[in-house]
Amino acid sequence: MTIAITTSLRENDDLLKRARIIGEKLSLPIIKRQKQSVTKLLKGREGLLLVYDNKLCLVNQDGSELVFHPDTAMLRIKSSHDALIDLLGKEPLRILDSTMGLASDSIVMAYAGHTVTAVESHPIIHFIVSEGLQHYQSDSEVLNKAMRSIHTVCAKNLAYLKTLPDNSYDVIYCDPMFSERITESKNLDGLRQYANDTAFSEEFLREAKRVARKKIIIKAHFRDKVFEIYGFKQFVRPNQKFHYGVIEI
Repeated sequence: MTIAITTSLRENDDLLKRARIIGEKLSLPIIKRQKQSVTKLLKGREGLLLVYDNKLCLVNQDGSELVFHPDTAMLRIKSSHDALIDLLGKEPLRILDSTMGLASDSIVMAYAGHTVTAVESHPIIHFIVSEGLQHYQSDSEVLNKAMRSIHTVCAKNLAYLKTLPDNSYDVIYCDPMFSERITESKNLDGLRQYANDTAFSEEFLREAKRVARKKIIIKAHFRDKVFEIYGFKQFVRPNQKFHYGVIEI
């Protein structure tokens, strides 16, 4: 099972050239579209990365799709307050988002004025989201500036933590894939099969405590045992299916 790259149905020389450049960066094979269906091209493959004029779309074997779009972040930004931003406070902080995924949390934190580095372990997800952060054009210049400001790193989060000096970030943030699926989170469907199941552990927590100056924040399903197992203070959010947990350093 492999992932291959092709173009949208409107295949042209520019799209093929871009597909080849991406293929070289990600070490993925290139297939000429030639009006073939996605279903046909997916046969025997784990997924298909489609190159469009203005976006990248990863189509998985199960039909789910992964496309960068800051829609969730935009909704949160427009809200009167955000639980994560409330936990961070008003002082500008250096934050390491150790589980970038679709970067919604990173965008919200950057929009609030924090300096954000986001780590993603899967090379294709890292590439799609990083490209989106740099090139997606919203109607808000403030939001565009926030997205462009996020520094992304393709690495396993624990391995990356181990390379960092003591006290090099104010906050370490972690949003591992929930132990219980939240059915309303359709935007995560294209991400689930690539999720890092070892996103949080005792070793990760030790390294996070070494690197963080102020606090470690985790987001998890309200029934998740991660809060009590690792000693997080759980902030209950009535009528919400996920809560935040905080360890003060």
